[in-house]
Amino acid sequence: MNKLEINTAQNVKIQYNLASLGSRMIAFAIDYFIIVCYFFFCMFLLDALNITSSDPYLFYGIIMGMTLPAFFYTLITETAFGGQTIGKKIMKIKVVKLDGSRADFYQYLSRWTLSIVDIWMTMGGIAITSIVLSKHGQRIGDIAGETSVISLKPGLKLSDTIYEETFENHPILFPQVIKLSDKDANVIKDVYQTAFDRRDVGILTALVQRLETIMEVKHPEKMTPNDFVLQVMKDHYSMFKDK
Repeated sequence: MNKLEINTAQNVKIQYNLASLGSRMIAFAIDYFIIVCYFFFCMFLLDALNITSSDPYLFYGIIMGMTLPAFFYTLITETAFGGQTIGKKIMKIKVVKLDGSRADFYQYLSRWTLSIVDIWMTMGGIAITSIVLSKHGQRIGDIAGETSVISLKPGLKLSDTIYEETFENHPILFPQVIKLSDKDANVIKDVYQTAFDRRDVGILTALVQRLETIMEVKHPEKMTPNDFVLQVMKDHYSMFKDK
């Protein structure tokens, strides 16, 4: 799976899994189904209220007013739900800025406006081609808005990766881990797992600061906060694995 890689101001490297073309197409299909259902609901309501075309201005005015939410559906939902339509929520994908942060209204507006060209006018042809060929899986609207669509589905569990390089003679860089109890180690692992899943730099930074306080050590400048936490957990595992 392609990834969107970000280097944060805290020098933490974060990788986001880009949403697959298939998941984006299914999300679009779900949203399209919702819009179609809404149109049928509007027609049913007009019929139930016995609104006829005897006054064409009133009739078409009511129709336009009722269909506006469907026309602006994507813009409204992405703005309200922080980068997700209902379809995107179901498929666990989300629109974000290229730096991984939440997109703003003008970026959602750019995506919505250009969807007229790269989705509706070309039956999705331009959008699909652009997503496949672009580095960050962007359609034209994403390129203009400097956004991308990422997957929120959790990747590997921390337990699948954290100790993969912890071999028998693993060098302990921070002997101060002796100050950490097994309970501390489990809490650290859980907190790091949360930061790992959410790609949350704030949680990671707070964890580093807490470790520095407990262990009375400062993580080396040449080591990123992410690598520091990983090293501490590996050191603790190596120090106490046979005890």
